[in-house]
Amino acid sequence: MPIPQGYVVQTSAVDNDGSSAPVTYKLLDIRDAVTHKHADSLYKNRPRYVFLSQFYPDIDTTLALLNSIRKIVNTPAFEFNEHTGGFTFYNSSINVPLGKYEFDISATNQNGTKTYKNIGILNLVEGDVAEIDAGGSAWFQDNSSANGDTGNPPVTVQKLSPKGTLAILKIVDENGVPFNPKNNEYITRGDRSDFTTFAKFHPVIVSDTSLTCNFEITPFPYQGAAQGFTIYYRIPSKFAKFDAGWTPTSARIYSANPRFTVRLFQEGTYLITVKVPHVTRDPI
Repeated sequence: MPIPQGYVVQTSAVDNDGSSAPVTYKLLDIRDAVTHKHADSLYKNRPRYVFLSQFYPDIDTTLALLNSIRKIVNTPAFEFNEHTGGFTFYNSSINVPLGKYEFDISATNQNGTKTYKNIGILNLVEGDVAEIDAGGSAWFQDNSSANGDTGNPPVTVQKLSPKGTLAILKIVDENGVPFNPKNNEYITRGDRSDFTTFAKFHPVIVSDTSLTCNFEITPFPYQGAAQGFTIYYRIPSKFAKFDAGWTPTSARIYSANPRFTVRLFQEGTYLITVKVPHVTRDPI
């Protein structure tokens, strides 16, 4: 079965096909399906977090609380369940080479033990690092409810490193010039979700070009808010100049209002770039 690399994945239990229960399974070996050599990389111990108790995102909202219910262990990238014959793969599989792996097991019940060689194939595949979902953008006239649609902002997610748990958000104009969050060149929109809504464990770091969040656990965001996982921002009219024809007049009285939805599924350091369509950064 396909196992997305870097994900937590559980395989199905073995179908006993009428065999007398209970059945106990034992994993005998996993090999590279091409070389037929022992899969050293799968068995190699690597650090990962395990939860000691249930994680409740509405309760465990600080790093201290999060760390009180988890610890780091050094284990292989998988566990084998002797009661079900199923595998659990962990996010540390991101360090295991992609490809197919064959495995052997034995099954024991009241009638004895039987060995099954090459009973199945585990196919470690490249998993999606992120999901980019619905978005949009609009102009709003200052001190008015007048508004209009300006299209979907292109969003890209670049994985800078497999290490860490950092999301770097950069909002740029149509030419790729970043707006400056330190100068309030994009601001929150009332009760709508923004990047900081989903920063549960660390304060967001604000620079001249970006916002950075250490999200600690995947997926990020882990839990939706009132608007799901969508992030909203407003670029005030004094920083946003629209292309001709996209606003009712050429006066600088229209804010740009991008919204976008991104979720990260693997640990790592990511650059999320949101390009606001038909807008040039032009402070006045």
